[in-house]
Amino acid sequence: MVISHGVFGGGDSPVFSNWGGTVTFQPGKTLVVRSIKGVQEVVRWAAKEGKKVRVSGFRHTWSDLYGSKNDIIIMFLPYDTLVDIPYKSPPPSWFQKSELSGIKLVDSVAGRTPPEGHMFCNIMAGTTNEQLRAWSFANRTWCIPFNVIMVEITFGGSNAPICHGSGLSTTTLSDLVVEVQYVDAKGDLQIVNDPAELRAASGCFGLLGVVVSLTLQLDTMGVTDMMPVKKHVALAIPPPEGYQIPDEVRSMMKADGITEKQLAQAKEEFIQRIEKDYYLEWFWFPYQRDCWVNTWSKRSINSSDVNIQNYPGDGFLQPDGVTAQNIQGTLAQAVVNFPVFKWLSGQDQAYILGRAAMWSLPHVTNPANAIKTFVSEALHFRRGIQNFRCLDSEWEIPIPKTTSGGKDYTTIQKAWWDAITIMYSRKDAPVRVALEMRLTGGSNVILAPQKGNEAGTISIEVLTTTTTPKDNWKSCLQELADKWTSYTDNDGKLLNARPHWAKQWSGLTVRKMPIEKYFREVVYKEAFGEFKEQFGNIIRKRGGTVEETLKRFGTATMEGLIFAKA
Repeated sequence: MVISHGVFGGGDSPVFSNWGGTVTFQPGKTLVVRSIKGVQEVVRWAAKEGKKVRVSGFRHTWSDLYGSKNDIIIMFLPYDTLVDIPYKSPPPSWFQKSELSGIKLVDSVAGRTPPEGHMFCNIMAGTTNEQLRAWSFANRTWCIPFNVIMVEITFGGSNAPICHGSGLSTTTLSDLVVEVQYVDAKGDLQIVNDPAELRAASGCFGLLGVVVSLTLQLDTMGVTDMMPVKKHVALAIPPPEGYQIPDEVRSMMKADGITEKQLAQAKEEFIQRIEKDYYLEWFWFPYQRDCWVNTWSKRSINSSDVNIQNYPGDGFLQPDGVTAQNIQGTLAQAVVNFPVFKWLSGQDQAYILGRAAMWSLPHVTNPANAIKTFVSEALHFRRGIQNFRCLDSEWEIPIPKTTSGGKDYTTIQKAWWDAITIMYSRKDAPVRVALEMRLTGGSNVILAPQKGNEAGTISIEVLTTTTTPKDNWKSCLQELADKWTSYTDNDGKLLNARPHWAKQWSGLTVRKMPIEKYFREVVYKEAFGEFKEQFGNIIRKRGGTVEETLKRFGTATMEGLIFAKA
C-alpha cells in the first residue's frame, strides 16, 4: 500500500497479542496513524482489498472485541509505547505532530450549550488519560467527573467498550459523550451528535467506523480530602446478618476480638459512606487481614486551594510517588515471572503479592493528614498498573430496591462476601491479585451493562496473575458467575447481572445456558434489537449500508451476538 498522510508501517505485521495475553492472531497489516486523512486512506485501501479495519491501542480489553487473522490493525500512538512494558511515554514531538491526540474546549455542539457548571471538551481518540489528567491539573477549571484509574489508556479505547468509574451519581464514559466523529466504511468523515443516535453511537465497540474524536461533557473542577484507610476485612464491608463466614475470617475475627456491636457499627459506617461519599471503592487482596477502603466526597475549589500539588506526586525520591509506583509495578511483573516465585504455592504467591500491595497503599486516619488534591488527580490515585499484566473478570450487578424504595445494601454485602468465600474455598488460589468493588449509577447507553439499574450498580471484579493456571482461573470465574447471577429482587425476580464487555466472560455458562445465549435471550434481548435498529438508522442516514459497514469494521463476537441471522 502507499504510505502517506501520517501512516507508518505496512511491512510484515507482528503477531497481535492483547495486554492480558487472552487474544492472539496474525493481522494482515499493523499501522500507526496520526492524521484523520491517514485514517481515511487506510479505510479506503482496506475497502479495495476487502479487508476489515480495527483500532487497537493499549489493548486492555480481555474479551475478543479485536480484529482477526489478516485484518488491518491501526493505532494512534507509537507501537512500542502501546505494547512494551515498562511503559514509556511518546516524546513530546509525537504529540506535536499528531492530529489524533489533543484536547480542546468547545462552546456548543449542534446548537446545544453545556449546562451550568459543565463544559464541552473535544478529545481526540488517541489522547491518553494521562494527557487529560495533566491538562486538567494545569487549567484547574474543568475535569472529567469520573474515569478508569489507569492513565495509560486512550479515550477511544476506554469509550468504545463502555467503561466506567466509581460513584453512585456516575454513569459510564459513553454517557458523557455529546458528539462522535468517525471515519465510515467509505472513508468519509461523519459526525453523530443527535442524543437519540448517541445512545448507540457513543458505545458501539468501533462497529460504526474508526472513531477519531469524542466530545465529552466535563464538570467544574472539584477538590477532595482523601482519607483512604485499611480496615479489618470483617469491618470494611461487614457480612450480611446470618452469613456463613469462612472459617479463616472467623479465626481472624476471634483473634482480633471483633464483637457483634463492632459489626453493627461497621454496617452503619458502610451505609453512611455509600449515602454520603461521591467516590466508592473497596479492595481486598487475597488472604489479607485488612481491606483497603477508598471513598471520598468532593467540594468546590476555594482560595485556599491555589497551592494544591499533583497526586501522587512525581518527585524521583518520593517513596509513594509516580516513579516509585511505576517501579513497583515493574518489579511485581518481574517477580510473578521469576522461576523461584512460581515454585511457591498459589496461596503463598497471592499472600506475598497482597502484603506488598497493602504496604504500598496509604492509610490516613487523622483529618489533619488528609490527602488534599483535585478530583482529576484523585481519580488516578495509582500508577504503574500498565507495567503489571494480569487477568480480569468483572460483573455489573443491579442494586435492588427495598420494599420502601431504598437501596438493598444486603445484596452489595452478599456479592462481596460470596467472592471472598469462594476464594477461601479454593485451595488452588485462582485469584492471586485482588477483589475490587465499586458502586456506580445506571446508564442511558443502549448496550451498557448498567442500563436499567435505577438504584445503582455493583461493579465487582477479580484479578489474577497471568501465570495462574488457566483452568483454575476459568473454573473460579464460573463459580463467581453462578453466584453473582443468582441474586433476586424483593419480588423474587432474577436481577439482570451482566459482565463488563471488556473483561473476561467468554466460555461461561449462565443459568444453564451459554453466556452468548444469556445475552441474546435474557439480559440484552430488547437492547440488541434497539441497538440494531438505531445502528442501521445512523448508517443509512449517512448514505451507507449495514452490510458494508460490518464488512469493514465488524467483529466475530459482536456480529454473532447482534447481527446473526435467526
